[in-house]
Amino acid sequence: MHETPIHNHGRRWTARFLMLNGVAFALFGLGFVFAPVLFSGLFTGAVPATPDALTDMRATCGGVALGLGILFTRHAMDASRLRSGLLAVLYVTLPLAGARLYGMFAAGAANGFMIAFLGTEVVVVLLAIALLRNLDDAGHPT
Repeated sequence: MHETPIHNHGRRWTARFLMLNGVAFALFGLGFVFAPVLFSGLFTGAVPATPDALTDMRATCGGVALGLGILFTRHAMDASRLRSGLLAVLYVTLPLAGARLYGMFAAGAANGFMIAFLGTEVVVVLLAIALLRNLDDAGHPT
């Protein structure tokens, strides 16, 4: 498969943004695959109570995040995929932030990690929108 190299300054920023998101999702995913008790305890203050709950956490929090990390990273490496990579980050992060915000209001509480995650998600959404606005349909900076 032929990849389009990333030479333009605007494309490099977009590629870096996608790569950063990819690495963050992949590391988060690996943490939940291999250390779900540690990660869930650290971030939520609770741990899954059954083996099936741990398995599901490994799959959903770990496997899905790892897969998204690979997807974002792969898009970062090909200039022809920058636009679709930004859209993927946006389509993943916006519902993630929305669901987190809903959960915080529904529960009536949030720890520092939940607030930090929400803040990070909002920044990522805003940056993805800004970077998208600077790319045309072919992924070239405008």
